[in-house]
Amino acid sequence: MKRPNSRLTLLMVMMTLVTGCATGGTGGLSERESGALLGGGLGAGLGAIIGNQTGHAGAGTAIGAGAGALAGALMGESQRRQKENIKNELRQESMQQQYQPQYAPQPYGAQQTQAPVTTPTQEIHNKYNPRTGQTFPDRFKFDPNTGEELQYLR
Repeated sequence: MKRPNSRLTLLMVMMTLVTGCATGGTGGLSERESGALLGGGLGAGLGAIIGNQTGHAGAGTAIGAGAGALAGALMGESQRRQKENIKNELRQESMQQQYQPQYAPQPYGAQQTQAPVTTPTQEIHNKYNPRTGQTFPDRFKFDPNTGEELQYLR
């Protein structure tokens, strides 16, 4: 029975540490990049194990790293697109809720003797989009043009 290669074990441990540190936190790697890094590390480890059994640990590591990185990048991109689609759906749903007219049913048989006179009123804009600087009335939660969340004026 062969004894495992210590360089191979060290390589696997280092790849696991690098992928674990790179995937956490914000402002670091994108989903695609972290998926490629994690997939490459796992693929290299599995390729090294399989290659070691066949007598070609280096080739197995290289092939496994490439295949793992490609698979990880594809999975990471899929996750990024799925998150983006969910954000867009939530944004559209929120926009539709803002523009729903308020319907107040009238009781059956109620008659109006005189049509109500409405005077045009000017809406007060007390929210704004920090990026564009546009102001909006209080009834808006998101900018209808960009979909960004609005903040109250100070």
